[in-house]
Amino acid sequence: MELDKIYLKYSARCARQECCRQDLWQSMQRAGVASADAEKVLDRLEDEGFVSAERYARAFALDKVRYDKWGRVKIRQALYLKRIDAAYIDAALAEIPEQEYREILGALLQKKQGQVKADTPYEERQKVARYVIGKGFEPHLVFEMLDLDEF
Repeated sequence: MELDKIYLKYSARCARQECCRQDLWQSMQRAGVASADAEKVLDRLEDEGFVSAERYARAFALDKVRYDKWGRVKIRQALYLKRIDAAYIDAALAEIPEQEYREILGALLQKKQGQVKADTPYEERQKVARYVIGKGFEPHLVFEMLDLDEF
């Protein structure tokens, strides 16, 4: 495939949605683009502002909290696996509004408490906590909210 055609295809994709370098690299590999050509196209996309790890990290973090109800731990891991720089990950996680984050956690706790079947309050608490911790919320925050009945 000619470099200009590859560039046009992936610049159009980046114009439609926020993409990270790793996602584009994998897409190009599946499409059979040579590694050297893929690197050239990716470098050009970054130079021209179509791809930005910082911008991607911010968008990814906010979307995952708001729409998928993920916690910071899970978001950090997902961005790390996409090879996003740690500084960008930290900045993106810091931009998540704390009040909104706690409201989402509280809603998840409340919803799960109504669904859990348990013999004792301790068992119910553990099941609820295990569920939201599995969604990536920090254990200390989960137990703090469970103890205070903040939700």
